[in-house]
Amino acid sequence: MVFLKTLLIILLVFFGLKLMARYLGPILLKYVFKKVRKNMEDKFNSAQSQTQDKETETSKTFKSKPKESKVGEYVDYEEID
Repeated sequence: MVFLKTLLIILLVFFGLKLMARYLGPILLKYVFKKVRKNMEDKFNSAQSQTQDKETETSKTFKSKPKESKVGEYVDYEEID
């Protein structure tokens, strides 16, 4: 009799967890995915703002310095037959 009672309790717990997983699983997954998406968006936005700050800093430095271009000496090219 104790064996049947234990077996019944195990089966009820198993099917109860299975039923809860069916209904609560999608809700839990939506919550987890929403948190992950928000975290990634925050990281992306902070990275974007940092790159925009760097671009404005570099554009300011380039505007203040005169552009000097030293490419080298020009040499004519002639084909030899």
